[in-house]
Amino acid sequence: MPALTLQSALIWATSPALQLLCVYFLYRRKLLPQFKFFASFLIFQAVKAGTLFLCYRVSAQHPWTYFSAYWVLTAMQDMAMIPVMYEIFCAAFKPFAGLQDLAKLMFKWAAGSIIFIGSLVFASNPGQAGTPWHWLSISVNDFERIVEVMQCALVMFLFMGSQHLGMPKRNRVFGFALGFGVNAFFQLMVYSALANSHVSAVPTLTRLLPVVYYVSLLMWVGYLVQPEPAREALHIPVSSPLLRWNEVALALGHSGGHVAINSSAEPFMPTVERMVEQVMQKEMIVDRRQRVF
Repeated sequence: MPALTLQSALIWATSPALQLLCVYFLYRRKLLPQFKFFASFLIFQAVKAGTLFLCYRVSAQHPWTYFSAYWVLTAMQDMAMIPVMYEIFCAAFKPFAGLQDLAKLMFKWAAGSIIFIGSLVFASNPGQAGTPWHWLSISVNDFERIVEVMQCALVMFLFMGSQHLGMPKRNRVFGFALGFGVNAFFQLMVYSALANSHVSAVPTLTRLLPVVYYVSLLMWVGYLVQPEPAREALHIPVSSPLLRWNEVALALGHSGGHVAINSSAEPFMPTVERMVEQVMQKEMIVDRRQRVF
């Protein structure tokens, strides 16, 4: 194995410290109950860095030790990324308690689809003669690209919907998603460039990946160190479908009731909106009666 450069050695040595520092600030800010998967992910990353460093030191006698450990731990890291994004996605819908259940359902369907596609990719890459563990690297690499696309989509969603969700750009939820999105975006760009570049450009491009992840760590530390601003007050029109859907979800609650749906009836959303208007009118009538008496 080649000797480590000064840049690689510094990143490898200080990244676990920054990851554990993020966990410490999550604990100090009392955010561990809300972001327990994110904290577990950071601890796993620190353990991964130490394990790979030990494997790198003994790789001269066992060349496949580092290779196999790297791809197995990377596969575990990609799987652990999904519940972290689930936490961030649910935290973004905190002002809309009624819509959180819908958001959780949508994310679970998306995550299930990703795991299913990743399983198909893994099964469609059998091992080849003379290239041990080659099938593992190809499968994990393809699954990692799928997860990175999901991370970029999450950041785009928060950029476009931050005003509707009352989430300023300095909010920690936005900062966590931004760190993952920046790292995922640059990884997709680098791997796309590798596919169309000469072999001589591979070392230069691959050195960018640890640097970008290090920038993401510094970004998370910065968001955790500074005081978080309060969520902005939401000014939503009464006719907003987002507000109406949230009211319907809160009205239904978590009682597990059943709704009869007639296939020949009018579309669902106009019916739901009319139900909300009837409920609001009844509440206004009851309130007026209470004032009279």
